[in-house]
Amino acid sequence: MERHFFLTTNGCQGRVGFLEGEISKYRDVIRLLGYPRSVAAALLRECYAAAKQGHLKMNIVHNALDNSPEGIFFPELGTGVVNQPVYEPRFDVASLFENDSLIACEKQMAKATECFRQAKKIHDDWEKIYIDATDYNTLNRLADDTISALIDGHKTDYRGTMYDRFFGAATINGSMDYIDILTEGCKRYFIKGRPGTGKSTFLKKVAQSAFDEGMTVERYHCAFDPNSLDMIIIRELNLCFFDSTKPHEYFPSRKNDEIIDFYDAAVSKDTDEKFANELSKISAEYKENIGSAIKYLIAANEACKKAEEAFEKQISKDTLMDIRKTVLSRIFP
Repeated sequence: MERHFFLTTNGCQGRVGFLEGEISKYRDVIRLLGYPRSVAAALLRECYAAAKQGHLKMNIVHNALDNSPEGIFFPELGTGVVNQPVYEPRFDVASLFENDSLIACEKQMAKATECFRQAKKIHDDWEKIYIDATDYNTLNRLADDTISALIDGHKTDYRGTMYDRFFGAATINGSMDYIDILTEGCKRYFIKGRPGTGKSTFLKKVAQSAFDEGMTVERYHCAFDPNSLDMIIIRELNLCFFDSTKPHEYFPSRKNDEIIDFYDAAVSKDTDEKFANELSKISAEYKENIGSAIKYLIAANEACKKAEEAFEKQISKDTLMDIRKTVLSRIFP
């Protein structure tokens, strides 16, 4: 069984990640610091093939810039290996050496972040329209009723566990997500609504309730704004709730999929029509900033590739072979 997700994102807060929290759940994780992505990918493919042959469960982590494999965790073994890309800040000796391509990459990443920040300001204006039109008392009752019907009465004898991740990212190829893979076998509730209509608050309440009952909860944060939640999965109950709106808009496609429509339940009727002109302008400006951010990410990726190519030429093949043997022996003792 494979599950795919991201542990870092490039959004309105810059580079944000949950790597340390994920690593803390395992007994032995090998960190590759600043390996070129192609070199790391080759090593990860070997680990993947060995795990596949052994019929092991795998959690595969993807790079938020280009969606390439960045790490693999093996829950049954309590082991894993993950690469911290060359463009991410680190504090080893190699990070003290300046590289023109990496400097260019960092500048492009900073420009992308600024575009995401501008998009966040626009998104805040988007939310204000619906905040004033939403009955949050109704949504609070909806959350309480959902918890009562689906969570209460399932208390375990264990302490709750929380995983924080991203199911998608804004990559050089646009918005990518692994929702279908992550939600395989789950009863799915598609939350429909608008910005500011309480979807994230609802998810946080349900997640906390399940955690308090001693369950394992996977919280998937918004890649654009990590302070917000977009999906939760409660494996003990095979339940999934997610914000099924753009840019990750899904509709029921499996048996037992259901929609929870916050707009119909708690937003003043005709709000969309009343503010149609403002909403059209806001939506266009938001998309323009996101599009610009993606262009800067593409430029950052090209600069990063130049640096990686230069580094790769200097790597000793014998040393790399020794590292490969060490990694495989530790991952699969």
